[in-house]
Amino acid sequence: MALKKTLLAYTLAFAAATSAVVAYAQAPAAAQPRTEIQMWMGLTGVNGELLSRFGEDFNRSQNEYRVVVSFRGQYPEQRAAAMAAFRAGNPPHIMQMFDAGSGDMIQSRGAIIPVSQVFQRAGIAFNPADFIAPARGFYGLPNGELLSMPFNVSTAVLFYNRDAFTRAGLDPNRPPRTWPEMIAAAKQIRERNAAECGFTTTWLAWIMLEQFNARHNQQIGTLDNGRGGAASELTVNNALNQRMVQTLIDLQPTRAFSYGGRSNDAAAKFISGQCAMLLQSSGGLAAIQRDGRFALGTAQLPHWPDVQGAPFATTIGGASLWVFNAPNRTQQEMRGIAMFLDFLRSDRVMTEWARTTGFLPATYSSFRAMQQAGFFTQNPGRDVPILSLIEARQGQFTQGYRFGRWTEIRNIYYEEVERALQGRQTAAQALRNFERRGNAQLRAFERSVN
Repeated sequence: MALKKTLLAYTLAFAAATSAVVAYAQAPAAAQPRTEIQMWMGLTGVNGELLSRFGEDFNRSQNEYRVVVSFRGQYPEQRAAAMAAFRAGNPPHIMQMFDAGSGDMIQSRGAIIPVSQVFQRAGIAFNPADFIAPARGFYGLPNGELLSMPFNVSTAVLFYNRDAFTRAGLDPNRPPRTWPEMIAAAKQIRERNAAECGFTTTWLAWIMLEQFNARHNQQIGTLDNGRGGAASELTVNNALNQRMVQTLIDLQPTRAFSYGGRSNDAAAKFISGQCAMLLQSSGGLAAIQRDGRFALGTAQLPHWPDVQGAPFATTIGGASLWVFNAPNRTQQEMRGIAMFLDFLRSDRVMTEWARTTGFLPATYSSFRAMQQAGFFTQNPGRDVPILSLIEARQGQFTQGYRFGRWTEIRNIYYEEVERALQGRQTAAQALRNFERRGNAQLRAFERSVN
């Protein structure tokens, strides 16, 4: 009997042990920790929320990586913080940087890995020709590689209040195409009190310096607008730019033109109905549609008809995605970076981004997908900015610029033109002072990278 009890106990113990082994073998393995990819962005509001959500969508789509999208200040502050982090050995993996910071990024030796090389190292197919030509021209190298990946692509457009046009006796289906037409419309709007001001502009330097000169295929700096090296010099003190600044000065007394500040603040004058027309980034559409209480029209940027060949294409604005190098970057991280960028350039993401924000589809396939879905037919005017980039006449100086310290140089332009708008100097003096002070910044930048 004792022997039977012993055998029974042994049998039960063996069965329990066997069950435990089987249960352990069948238990799921502990989840492997995801590799974290840090992305810094310069967007807030609706656009920033959507970009953050794309990061979350990517995280749900796979289980190897966790992308963390975070706002680290406006673009200039973010760039300074990222470069400090690079020098400390721990920069973000990806950083969104606006067009004006491209010259500084390109000259940040050792800090940046060209995005074409990122995809190559990750073994993921990537063809720069998939992106619209103006974006490739702005962010590309002569050999066809891309330095950064175009993402929130924009260009300058004319938004106008169709209701104000009707009140002024203007045809809302015929927006101004030329600057003489723009001036006449602004004056008529004021004469008939259809709005408190005829037009205003955001980002004065971007619109009236960079976009304006591209629209007329005019050089703003030597060495192919700085694309040929750091030794370039500014060349904007000419009759065309003087005429444009003088036009703004002359229209101020009657408020046919109203200055709205250096950044995006002027958009509020248009959204509230105070101004009937707005020169603005196409990326500002979402806020106008959300808060405006009027019928909206969109047209291409005006041009001076006596400039030979005009109108030319406008140039790229917005921002692109740059990949930082670091001493401890692993192959696993490089693949995660490429996978997330690949996700962002997909037609699904690009079309949602363009539909929601007013930024442009950065790839040809996403533009075609929106066309085939009838988006532009259902939303008249939404194709205006991309047609301004890809269908208008291309010229030598429509592919943008690459100047170092351009953010600081833009501020000089604001200071000098503001003095002219205040009656403290002439248009010619403003542009002459801008060239002198801007060139001093270029020389300082040249010394810093040599």
